[in-house]
Amino acid sequence: MELVARLRSWCFDLFFYTFTISLFIILWIPVVLLPRRFCVLWFKTWTHIIMYALKLIVGLDYKVVGKEILDEALKNGPVILACKHQSVWETLIFSTLVDRFVIVLKKQLVQIPGYGSYLIKLNSIVIDRSNSIKSLKSLLKQGHQAISNNMSILIFPEGRRGNYGDPVKLQSGIGVIYKELNVPVVPIALNSGKFWARRSRFKRAGCITMEFLDPIPAGLPKGEFLPLLQERMETACAKL
Repeated sequence: MELVARLRSWCFDLFFYTFTISLFIILWIPVVLLPRRFCVLWFKTWTHIIMYALKLIVGLDYKVVGKEILDEALKNGPVILACKHQSVWETLIFSTLVDRFVIVLKKQLVQIPGYGSYLIKLNSIVIDRSNSIKSLKSLLKQGHQAISNNMSILIFPEGRRGNYGDPVKLQSGIGVIYKELNVPVVPIALNSGKFWARRSRFKRAGCITMEFLDPIPAGLPKGEFLPLLQERMETACAKL
């Protein structure tokens, strides 16, 4: 059974790279030249196809819990989406769940030929991890622009992917961002690493669960906000 699972995972990788690279080449010029909404539509369509392929080839499906919590929070304006980070999976799925958002990502991703053009066109917030102070200033500047344009911000507050079952380890930057942008934070728990682990190409059959948790209102002191965010994310992840 293990051999079959690995073969299915390999077949998905073959499809993923062949389909994605071909599509990026075909649509690179239209996406670069046409308005951002075309790029958003393309990315959302691509994500739906990739998720269907994961289910069909690997047997890896997903379910979303608490989507109504997110929808209700977004009625009052943009939010910060603070998501647990265990896998590549959660960097893909959000385009199918949220219409207006930008993602915070590392500089190396926009340097990938072709793919980087799409990320830039999506108005992604790009940070340089090698210079933490400069990155934070850039993040705040771009974050204010996103909020003023009614765009929510997706951030992985741990800074990097962790292993399934690891405790939540928040970076201090999320506290600064929360204070400066003055919008609610929607914590997000998941268990993607159980099926598609950090730094692993092997994907297991199963069902990833993503859960949107109750928003943390804007305006709390940093000393109260950080422990509350950590407790909510860690408690929910432990149940998954």
